[in-house]
Amino acid sequence: MAATPAASYPGPEVLGRGVVVPAQAPTPHGFQGVRRFVVDDEVAAAPAALAAVLHHRWLERRRFVLELATDNDALREPEVTRLAPHQLPADFTFHRERLHFLTWANTYDLRAGHPIWWHGELAQRRGGATPSTVADVTLPDGRDVWVDGGPRGPLLEPPPSDGEATPLDLPLVHRESVGLGRLTVQGDAAPTDTLAPDQLAAVTHRAGPARIIAPAGSGKTRVLTARLRHLLRDRGVERELLTAVAYNTRAAAEMRARTQGTGASIRTLHSLALWICNLDVRRDVINERDQRALLERLITVAKIPNQDPFQPYLEALAEVRLALRDPAEVEALRGDVDGFAELFPRYRELLADRRVLDFDEQVYRALELLLTRPDLRRTAQRVGTHLLVDEFQDLTPAFLLLVRLVAGPSMQVFAVGDDDQTIYSYAGATPDYLVDFDRWFPGAHHHALEVNYRCPPAVVDAAVSLLGHNRHRVPKRIRAGQADDHDAGQVRQPGDEAVVGA
Repeated sequence: MAATPAASYPGPEVLGRGVVVPAQAPTPHGFQGVRRFVVDDEVAAAPAALAAVLHHRWLERRRFVLELATDNDALREPEVTRLAPHQLPADFTFHRERLHFLTWANTYDLRAGHPIWWHGELAQRRGGATPSTVADVTLPDGRDVWVDGGPRGPLLEPPPSDGEATPLDLPLVHRESVGLGRLTVQGDAAPTDTLAPDQLAAVTHRAGPARIIAPAGSGKTRVLTARLRHLLRDRGVERELLTAVAYNTRAAAEMRARTQGTGASIRTLHSLALWICNLDVRRDVINERDQRALLERLITVAKIPNQDPFQPYLEALAEVRLALRDPAEVEALRGDVDGFAELFPRYRELLADRRVLDFDEQVYRALELLLTRPDLRRTAQRVGTHLLVDEFQDLTPAFLLLVRLVAGPSMQVFAVGDDDQTIYSYAGATPDYLVDFDRWFPGAHHHALEVNYRCPPAVVDAAVSLLGHNRHRVPKRIRAGQADDHDAGQVRQPGDEAVVGA
């Protein structure tokens, strides 16, 4: 089936569509005065800078002209790295893959001399739509719709002279739906959950990455589960494209209980990692007792009464695979794991030979697969198209890399956490991932929950005063949800006559 010229060209301004033109082509009609970029062989070899610029324009729906002066087939060639996960920087990205995505995510193709809107073409080929004279396609039920290539979320027209924004006049079907062979009309109904204003603002975040600062007692889980329901029920995001990630099995179980009936995929980080590993080869997961038995086959340690000779090695394994530290560096800094740098690859080979994974190997092996198997990475990125992540402040470097690889290249991550509550620093977790969220997920919007519904005012005020001494944190305002019993939780400094707790 030959591609047909797009009758919708150049598309409504609010959709922010760009256009791809061949090398040295003049600026096309409808794009005069729009910023122009060039992708040549030099840019394709070092794409990070342009990818960063185009990512912001895509998020903000700002038009651009892209002069494609390099081989598009080479640009979309899958990327891999042979470096081990612990050898990569924390902000590692497949930049060429990201550039190729941004080149075509929301652009007309003018290389053949006439504009083609490929998302509309796919809607006809896969979904049974037909050409439209007033939009991109006509659905089988007769509705004319735009097939949107921007970040998925509700649209607002640019403010007219009276300062009031108006919705787009025709429905939207998103390219994500078309990619699944569906023509899901995007919704924008209000959440049905009872939410406070700050919670509602977070739950209805429009599009792109978001950081939700959620201090203790502010309704973190309520916001996360309400957001999940809102995306599925109110906006029509397909279940196959959404995954919610909890930090442990207990939190995952609570989230499942609160979202019954949605069919949502809710996993722990280790469960997500194991699922990725099983895309390659299915393996059993062993426990710590089995780990010790394997270590005993590989090393000889002194048996000292009341001491566990294998515990330092178990901790060292975690430092490499969760904190992503070099094995030789771990051995040198610890001083209690002689021969660890040589042991590390031998231990992993033994796991592979026995077709098993230990708890942390699930994560490290998943990273290896995401970095070396583009086919598995594409499968993982489909389920992570919309990724909701709980307790973001407790992500270790390995978890952060896992989240970023699964969320790429669109990086539509909804992260909930509190930088004042990091408890897994021993494994490499740091509040920096929340404080500097924009570094890991550029263009993010920030939301803050400000009301503590759990503690009386005196306790909240004392906590705010104490946490204010943290040097590296997100500035935040926290207040008590009710002030009807100010004496219920009096807090006095040491040396006062009494210390009374709620």
